[in-house]
Amino acid sequence: MALALLAASALAEDAAPLAELTVTAFGAQTLDLATGFTELPDGGIVVDQGSGVRLEAPWLRYADGERLEATEAVLTGAFGTMDAAEVVLDLERRLLIVEGGMTLRVDGAVVRARSLRFDADDGWLWARGDVSGDAPTFEAALLLYDTASGRIVLAPAYAYEDGPLLLRADADGAALQLTPERDETGAIVGYDASTALDADVAERLAAASEE
Repeated sequence: MALALLAASALAEDAAPLAELTVTAFGAQTLDLATGFTELPDGGIVVDQGSGVRLEAPWLRYADGERLEATEAVLTGAFGTMDAAEVVLDLERRLLIVEGGMTLRVDGAVVRARSLRFDADDGWLWARGDVSGDAPTFEAALLLYDTASGRIVLAPAYAYEDGPLLLRADADGAALQLTPERDETGAIVGYDASTALDADVAERLAAASEE
């Protein structure tokens, strides 16, 4: 059994539940007993049952119940759909960490940034580093997104454009909250922009600014 684990060869589409993870390997799986990581050099699909995050990548490795790492991954979850360069899924903290650049698509909007964090427990996501977006059009030093309500927060410095409306703030300016406006079907048709932040938004922004 130990030898089989050291050089396990899994057929493509062979899925097995691992704690909160369901792993579908596209080829071989190799367990490193020294580190506890199982590597999928041919890539695969992983679903975290706890957070609902689905990840597909050409290379990944995971330590059961602790951590998953992947490169050039495509992820889906409460946050939308994301292309990410380097991914860490911290299973103990239920935290998704992305570095090296990412593009996120959610509710018709597109967000690009160098790094991202998503907390599966409170449903908040933040992105920083050359943050920009389309529909709505913006640039910001830091972006927060509440997956439950669809609210977006742009932390200064930022620029936000909505048709003829252009809002800007320097680094010492006030943050901007974008609250979605929805039609009768629930689809987002626009955003109400305000520097008056909801209490929970202000609290989450303060926490993200310290991270």
